[in-house]
Amino acid sequence: MSEIELVRNILLVPKGFIGDLVLTSPVIEAIKRDNPSARLCVLVTPNFAEYIRRDVHVDEVLVFDRHGEFSGWRGLKRFSQKIREKNFAVAYSFHRSPRTSVLLAMAGIPERVGYTDAIGAFLYTRRVPRTARCHEVIRNLELVRAELSEDTSLELARLQKAGPTPVTERFSLRVPDVSPDEVSVIVSGVMECHKPIVVLAPGSAWETKRWSASGYREIAREMVARGNRVVVVGSSADQDVCAEVCQDGGADVINLCGRTTLFELLFVIGGARAIVCNDSVALHIASARHTPTVVIFCATSPLFGFGPWKNRAVVVEKGDLFCKPCRRHGSHRCPTGTMACMKGVSTEMVMRAFVSLHADHEAPKKTGSFQVVPS
Repeated sequence: MSEIELVRNILLVPKGFIGDLVLTSPVIEAIKRDNPSARLCVLVTPNFAEYIRRDVHVDEVLVFDRHGEFSGWRGLKRFSQKIREKNFAVAYSFHRSPRTSVLLAMAGIPERVGYTDAIGAFLYTRRVPRTARCHEVIRNLELVRAELSEDTSLELARLQKAGPTPVTERFSLRVPDVSPDEVSVIVSGVMECHKPIVVLAPGSAWETKRWSASGYREIAREMVARGNRVVVVGSSADQDVCAEVCQDGGADVINLCGRTTLFELLFVIGGARAIVCNDSVALHIASARHTPTVVIFCATSPLFGFGPWKNRAVVVEKGDLFCKPCRRHGSHRCPTGTMACMKGVSTEMVMRAFVSLHADHEAPKKTGSFQVVPS
């Protein structure tokens, strides 16, 4: 058998948001570590192609523009033919969408692995149960267990039993390194400061996952009073809430909302003393960059598997609510109309978490557990 024939050609199809890509990074590294000769290809949307290309463990990126070149049924068929030509031995789909299930089946990949709860799971040749009460990183690794060595599988088994964030470098989150010359003059100017930087990320795609803008504004003022510079970040959709947070904040409260690229956001969070954020992508970036984190869970819960990972972090949430968590990913409106999970988190709770996080301010970033501030 030739050397080319020995190469295992693997396709990974992560879910389509940047936070999901960050949470899939341990899978990519684990497969490559245990199968150095394997050819690893990742399928992503155009928005994240450059991000994945920067991963040193990825050999090829397949870009699926389902809203453009490959839109509709005909586009899906043409893209499936493009996949077919790559001769993948196996595809692992982290998606639940029926489009992904159909696409991989049409591509004729002989081994197609997905979760049992995926829509169109019957189109997969092997289905893996999704463990409910564990971190998403563990669930992602469970899907590709067949690619892992015996030692790595044993480490995964220990991880499943030891809780969400045992102290070990294996299976850590990764994001690309960003050098100072890759960021704008505005961003570099904000970060070049003799004061410690504290990042606030008050946004979320879901209203019930957002702690109050007034609460973040009070935190910003308290951070400045303690000698920090505050940098507020978010997407263009978060501009209103970020503007409210920065209101009357003074020269040391900088609003970068909607003014950073993805790579600049990685740079800012990675260069911070700490971050205060909601249950959002900022949390996962902070875990990857080992930036100490205070994360506020409103409607959702870290028990769903999207909490801090292998990082020094404190979770703040209002407990003992009959309605919490109401949904896995939050919603646009409080089902009870009370907003108790949001209103139940006080500024004092968040600041107590920050003080606890920095009780030993000389502690290295790469410590490994998180605690919960009780309500």
